[in-house]
Amino acid sequence: MEVRADAVAAAVADVARVLAERGEPLDLAHRLVRHCARVLTASAVGLLVEDSRGALQLLAATSDEVRTVELFQLQEEEGPCLDCYRTGAPTASPDAEDLRRRWPRFAELAAAAGIVAVHTVPVHLAGRTIGALNLFRDREGAFSTAEADVAHAMAGFGAVGISQLLQSAEGDRVREQLQEALDSRVVLEQAKGVLAERHRIHPDDAFDRLRAQARAERRRLRDVALEVVGTLHEEPGKHGEPARQEPAGQR
Repeated sequence: MEVRADAVAAAVADVARVLAERGEPLDLAHRLVRHCARVLTASAVGLLVEDSRGALQLLAATSDEVRTVELFQLQEEEGPCLDCYRTGAPTASPDAEDLRRRWPRFAELAAAAGIVAVHTVPVHLAGRTIGALNLFRDREGAFSTAEADVAHAMAGFGAVGISQLLQSAEGDRVREQLQEALDSRVVLEQAKGVLAERHRIHPDDAFDRLRAQARAERRRLRDVALEVVGTLHEEPGKHGEPARQEPAGQR
């Protein structure tokens, strides 16, 4: 595949906008994985980073299927993404046979999710590996050199971006803020699901609505997401409408 320079530039500009607006690490991470899936020949993308205890956790993913695959790796401690993180070097597997040979339990779940090839690149910050950017494919074949280079660049850009968003604090406080972003991922996914089902829209569109409201009201994504999830309990047995206006763009 020939990577389009204009598409990469547009992706970088969009992610950079989060930095210019002093946004949230969670927003940056979601934009990063979505753009990687669009720019590269990846059917799904996931981003893993260290939490406050130094343990690897899922920060963002482009689909429920890849989210399941990533969480399986973390739970079973087997898979290409973990190998990439542990070694600090890229890990690639071009076909299902290679996946089965190297990570048999991971390969079984990956196949069930339609994944038959993977390319992972380490996320480095301040001279050490803090995570992995994972590109999954639903067809066999190696990623091109150009795609691998773009993936490395996006992983590096993401690491620098997250660091800059946390730059107002240092040491333990930085870890605390990143941990907050990791914790927020769960409630954000729940809120996306609520809006996607309620309005019959794609989860990506649901995320955009949550982000739009957070920006418009100068609130954190986590707070807006918690509010949406809270509407589930207002009217037992069905999705109630929120007490305040829902994310922008749906009226």
